[in-house]
Amino acid sequence: MHRIDRPRSRPIAVGRGAVAALTLGLLLMPTSPAAAAPMVATEVTAAECVTTVPGGSRCGVLTVPLSRTVPDSAEATLPYVLVPAALETGRPPLVYLAGGSALSSLDIQRLAVEDGLAADRDVVFVERRGGLDATPSLDCAPANAAIRASLGAHGDRAARVAAVDAAFASCTASWQEDGVVPSDFGVAPAAADLRDLRQQLGYARWTILAVGTSAGVALAAPDVDPGGVDGVVLDGPDLGAPGIVSAGGVAAALAVVRARVEPQGTVPSVPAAPQAAAAEEPESATPDTAPSEPTRSAGILTAATDALVAAPHRTSGAHAITLGGDALLAIASHALSEPIAQAALPVLLSSIADGDSTVLDPVANDAIARLGDSGGILDRVLGCSTTGWPGAAERSDAEVTTTTLLEDVAAAACSSFAVGATPPPGAIGTSVFVLGAPEQAAALAGPVAGGTADALVAVFPGSGAVPSASSACARVAMRAWLSDPASYRAALCDADDAAVAVVDRADVAASPRWAQQTSSDAGGGWSLLVLPILFGLVTIGWSVAWGYRLITQALRRQPVQDGLLLGIAPVFGATWAIGGAVVLVRAATSSPAIALVGVPAALPWLSIALLVSCLGLVPVWQGAHRGSRLRIAALSLLWAATAGWTALFVLAWW
Repeated sequence: MHRIDRPRSRPIAVGRGAVAALTLGLLLMPTSPAAAAPMVATEVTAAECVTTVPGGSRCGVLTVPLSRTVPDSAEATLPYVLVPAALETGRPPLVYLAGGSALSSLDIQRLAVEDGLAADRDVVFVERRGGLDATPSLDCAPANAAIRASLGAHGDRAARVAAVDAAFASCTASWQEDGVVPSDFGVAPAAADLRDLRQQLGYARWTILAVGTSAGVALAAPDVDPGGVDGVVLDGPDLGAPGIVSAGGVAAALAVVRARVEPQGTVPSVPAAPQAAAAEEPESATPDTAPSEPTRSAGILTAATDALVAAPHRTSGAHAITLGGDALLAIASHALSEPIAQAALPVLLSSIADGDSTVLDPVANDAIARLGDSGGILDRVLGCSTTGWPGAAERSDAEVTTTTLLEDVAAAACSSFAVGATPPPGAIGTSVFVLGAPEQAAALAGPVAGGTADALVAVFPGSGAVPSASSACARVAMRAWLSDPASYRAALCDADDAAVAVVDRADVAASPRWAQQTSSDAGGGWSLLVLPILFGLVTIGWSVAWGYRLITQALRRQPVQDGLLLGIAPVFGATWAIGGAVVLVRAATSSPAIALVGVPAALPWLSIALLVSCLGLVPVWQGAHRGSRLRIAALSLLWAATAGWTALFVLAWW
């Protein structure tokens, strides 16, 4: 459903005397622009917490006008949580705006307490107007479903984009029936909400911490609330359309990722778009004519896109969808926002280009779910209002005029919502600290802080869309800057602590079934290992018992030839189990992205030991006594199940 609950209206009781006094006042009031401005009434009231909060926190609701330009506007309500400072230091409080997440999904305990943000200052968490916990909420279920369907390969792209546009238009019409206009949810009204909340809570000034698409709200706040903003922290700022939408932007970001595993590549300022990328140069090319890293990245993206166009892939899982080439850019854009998926992206694209699209399933399923979730509608409205701001335009080849699917969807949203671009903020008269990643910054025509004279940018390679979520160094840098913005210069930690090792194709054996299980949110990683762990315990115990018996026979000078044959099954089985455990643990610690596309390359080779172990059951059966055959049959069943598990998840035979 995309219906929005009509905002509450509070009854106003007035007497005859009050009416007369009000009428007289209006008649005597001089005509002026200020007199024509709407009466803005805001208030803060205590309310039940919408999420688990640390002890001592206070929860409430901010009530503001739904429209900042229409007199007698309906009300909008925004829940908030105030976590008081552990120590009274007099420092300005911090207000936190999430990007694309509801207030109820924020880990307030981690941010305020574990990360120490509330150690010396109050921290306020507030839902954005139009968010999932706000009233009204910009929910548009038909558009979410249409966006997911647009990633399919059925029908031409124009028809799929038209379906998305129609869904946006239907939501807009439904909202307007309830008195809701999408333009009332841009960055300027949201910045005014922050000003009202600050004043209602009694703070003279505060610092704004904004994540992702909330960056535009934070950058607009100093103009809306002069003197009320002490500083701005942008955590993975995302302006314009949410995520990387252009082919040139993805190619530029992918080039940065590939350069981490292939440092010989160079990253020039303006990469070529995939559509215009040249083919790989021959091996005899000289260093001066060798393909640049952006060209190589654009080439691999183009080849993978062409492969999906030629042979669309049907994903597996509960929400299967047939993916064509148009969908690949959306999936790659999502992968670049997640550190582990980002590190596996070069292998994914190479495999797809070579005709193996099954490795795409885990990342594709997650990307489809994220691109069509309900939190993305507000992000699209905010993106429309910041179009044209510094940092909102992505790099692309000037000669390439063909738009991508995501660009068409973003344009359809702005057209249907009728949300125009807000003028870019002028010189921000406060300190600005930007936490970003080169993979994201490579897709932008200019830094987000380009319009600010007093901005400081800290880059955390491999941290994905939100550096503080994956980089401890980013969190240290943020706390250091908040403590003393004037003296901060660099973080006293390793800026690469969030970077996941980029997977080399030679280090991984593709296994989509393994990847689907290990990426499951239902604890699939542990359930997948139950059978091999049981097999390992049995083989290790059997090997110990066999070795003890063999040594005992040797000490008694008894023949041990027959006993040696009986040890083939347990010893080689234990070798497979122990060796597999070592390989998996090493991969999990050094290259966790391998599990997203398959298994370590050495693991299939260990299957030889399992095969020898299965053959070792033959002499065990031959020397078995009548009373032990039931036990050996149970062991054989375990061996057969383990062999089938290996063929399915490690060797990916079916």
